Amino acid sequence: MSELDDIRRMYESGKLDSIKEDLGKFICAHRTRICDYRVEQERKGVALSDDATAIKFYLLRYRSINPGREIREQLEEIQREKWIRGVRLGCPPDEEQVALEWARSHSAAWRENRVTTIIYVFEQEKDRYCAMLRS
Repeated sequence: MSELDDIRRMYESGKLDSIKEDLGKFICAHRTRICDYRVEQERKGVALSDDATAIKFYLLRYRSINPGREIREQLEEIQREKWIRGVRLGCPPDEEQVALEWARSHSAAWRENRVTTIIYVFEQEKDRYCAMLRS
């Protein structure tokens, strides 16, 4: 199963509802900046043909829609890794070492997956999100 299949399955099962909510809040909070970004890009010769394209480019530039939630979710991943290592070792692992190794080995891929997930969620309901930009 591909990454996109996993994201689609999570979306259809409602497991991405928090991202849907965060995305709506993000677009409303960044409405002016998204519009300014579109104008700035067009001045540079980058034609962002519609609101959906402008929002996606801004999301790709910004890369985070709820930093607090995203940090908590990464910390949960680190906790899972500590648990797995503890079971494997038969004793508690060095927490700092596990966190550093997780950050080095997994944080970039985690972030890329999160950005892909945000864009996927946006695409599923782009008319609604574009209406938020215009309201």
